[in-house]
Amino acid sequence: MADPREILGSIAIIYRSHLACMAKELEAYRIGSGQFYFLMVLYRKDGISQEILAKTLKVSKATSTRAIKNLEKEGYVYRQRNKNDLWAYRVYLTEEGKEVRKVILEKLVLFADMLLSDFTLEERELLRRLIRKA
Repeated sequence: MADPREILGSIAIIYRSHLACMAKELEAYRIGSGQFYFLMVLYRKDGISQEILAKTLKVSKATSTRAIKNLEKEGYVYRQRNKNDLWAYRVYLTEEGKEVRKVILEKLVLFADMLLSDFTLEERELLRRLIRKA
């Protein structure tokens, strides 16, 4: 097998490039680097707890709290105390948060198209399967 650092390094470069691209593309919407991931999770399951958001994205509670507070400050989400656990919050999308979904998805598609522009359809499908397997 080839040196695993080559594969992992390439994955890291793609990830950093993705964050930088999305940060630039979403700057006008005041959505910071990595914050769009929180919105993407909420698009699938609105009203989940901050703790579940952090676990889903594999980030610390502190990172999750900062991101959510920034998104809340910009009007994309709001937090509500959990009725069953007064120490916990549930996070909900605002109308503005729901409306920016289309923009985020368009930017994600543009990045993916750029990244995979030299791939054949078969290569794209193989990559998708291999990444899911990993």
